Amino acid sequence: MTSTDNTTQNESFDICIVGAGMAGATIAAYLAPKGIKIALVDRDYTEKERIVGELLQPGAVETLKKMQLEHLLEGFDSQPIYGYALFQHDKKFTIAYNKSSDTQYHGTGLHNGRFLQSIRNDALKSKHITQFHGTVSGLIEDENKVITGIQYRDKQSRDIKSVSAKLTIMSDGFFSSFRKDLSNNKHTVTSFFIGLVLKDCLLPYPNHGHVFLSAPTPLICYPISSTETRLLIDFPGNKAPKKDEIKDHITNKVLPFIPDEFLDCVTTSIATNDFKVMPNHYMPAKPVLKEGAVLLGDALNMRHPITGGGLTAVFNDIRLLGDHLLDMPNFDDPALLHKKIAAYYSDRFHANTNVNIMANALYGVMSNDELKVAVFEYLAKGGDSSNGPISLLSGLNRHPGVLIKHFIYVALLCISHIFKGKGGGIAKSLGVVKDTFCIIWPLVYNELRFSSFFKKNTQH
Repeated sequence: MTSTDNTTQNESFDICIVGAGMAGATIAAYLAPKGIKIALVDRDYTEKERIVGELLQPGAVETLKKMQLEHLLEGFDSQPIYGYALFQHDKKFTIAYNKSSDTQYHGTGLHNGRFLQSIRNDALKSKHITQFHGTVSGLIEDENKVITGIQYRDKQSRDIKSVSAKLTIMSDGFFSSFRKDLSNNKHTVTSFFIGLVLKDCLLPYPNHGHVFLSAPTPLICYPISSTETRLLIDFPGNKAPKKDEIKDHITNKVLPFIPDEFLDCVTTSIATNDFKVMPNHYMPAKPVLKEGAVLLGDALNMRHPITGGGLTAVFNDIRLLGDHLLDMPNFDDPALLHKKIAAYYSDRFHANTNVNIMANALYGVMSNDELKVAVFEYLAKGGDSSNGPISLLSGLNRHPGVLIKHFIYVALLCISHIFKGKGGGIAKSLGVVKDTFCIIWPLVYNELRFSSFFKKNTQH
């Protein structure tokens, strides 16, 4: 924090947004048409390449619609996703997002960078947004410890400049420089994803996400354009794999479990060495209320990307925060603004409880051989055994009781399978109970609020 600055920017804004990534650019696109004066600050506005944030679950798509931003998904060859296909050795089946013709929910697969540029271009068309190129170096406080803006180093001149605003939104991503000032959370790396793009690959089930449960660690893929499929390979541990470790992992723990129909696509892609590695973070939201500032997006909260729930949570947060801010007559009442920020932090727990718990719980389950088999057989039953979990995965059902119910049912099914097997029933069952408790309890402790069980808006 800094209390003084050699300012060269005398204009004052309603909001200063630090970071024009997915969260920052989207809330700018949402608020600017309503007449809110915004400063959007980022060091680099060029298109980025990421291997996650490329699958929008139906909950994310629906939130975009409610913010009247669904047009941002058009114009760059994004692909509709209608459900999931699950594979375990020679068994396979599909689960649709829509259990009847009464609903028309769908997800979207896309290039993260192209989508972000679509959002940025839409936001920057607004006369209410001023774009700044530079690296933010500090937050500015007044004598009452209220944050009143930011300092940044201008990209072109290299001069230190400042931006004044009544509210500063910190959305500078999972490597946020300002998280330490505005939260008490700590992030952990749960695993890594090795990402490849498969060219002209014919998936067994077009326009579906594909989950492979036969391999020792999870494999998932989904279309991101009409000619490209993203394959994500989990690499367990908290240290990034080296090049030789990646090749060994893929050769021994991936290729033997890839279905024959697109094995050639995977082999060709691997031969090019054109893969990227990204850490998978978990960080519960533990914000510190500070007047004049708020955290948004991965700067506040992260979860394992295996469920594709990241953008569901981000867009939920944007809509909640945006609606609280739009409910204000103006930005001239600091006390009211502070109340709105507090209300946003409270409301978002309910909106994202299931998204956060399910992401890390499912990764934990996928890393346990007995539980993984039980999940496959439980979902294969159909009816509520598949409709309930897919409503949670899609981000359309927010009731935590539904999540806990299905998690318990899977554990019970796993235990029943153990007792039907040969020997070790009690010992293995106790092991499953221990594993399920170790998976779910920390997540429930960090993410669940008792009040969420009584919220009326349990459906999206």
